[in-house]
Amino acid sequence: MNIFLLRHGETEHNMKKLYYGKLDALLNEQGIKQAEIVKERLKNIRFNAVYTSEMKRAVDTAKIVLKDKKYKIIKDSRINEMDLGIFEGKSYKEIEKLYPEEWKNWCENWKEFAPPKGESFIQFYGRIKSFFEDILKLKEENILIVTHGGVIKNIYSYIMEENLDMFWKFGTKNGDLAIVKYEYGNLYLDSIVHAEK
Repeated sequence: MNIFLLRHGETEHNMKKLYYGKLDALLNEQGIKQAEIVKERLKNIRFNAVYTSEMKRAVDTAKIVLKDKKYKIIKDSRINEMDLGIFEGKSYKEIEKLYPEEWKNWCENWKEFAPPKGESFIQFYGRIKSFFEDILKLKEENILIVTHGGVIKNIYSYIMEENLDMFWKFGTKNGDLAIVKYEYGNLYLDSIVHAEK
């Protein structure tokens, strides 16, 4: 099985380095270009299934990549980005200034602390694990998953024997395409390709 993990193209929120997960930001011009590059890379791949988060930035990226091909896009809320609650749409400096106590707790207990009105990292990881384990049960050759940076890094952590600390050992840029292989019961990260040529 080949699992293609694609991070959505850039948005204005990405460009401004704002924390956001649940906010439904749209692709900017650069994000559209990144999706077009991936479209060219994947033009000869026939996918057996296509999954996206519910967010427009992921769905729109998938539509650009798969343009002129007939696929049913399955939206799954489990691969939405982390819900950051009151931190949504703010820079880290704004969060630190507006919510100093919550920011301190989040930094010191990043796995278990949930920003008010948001979710904890443990909750976030749990839904992604549930989704990914369902994917591994499929008997398909090529699967495309268009989602978010935090989701992809959690999948990497799952691959690394569910070591959640590995979340911080990987970067993932807008438009990055990773290929995870599942062969003979062995799950491994095969490659990561950046969108920029």
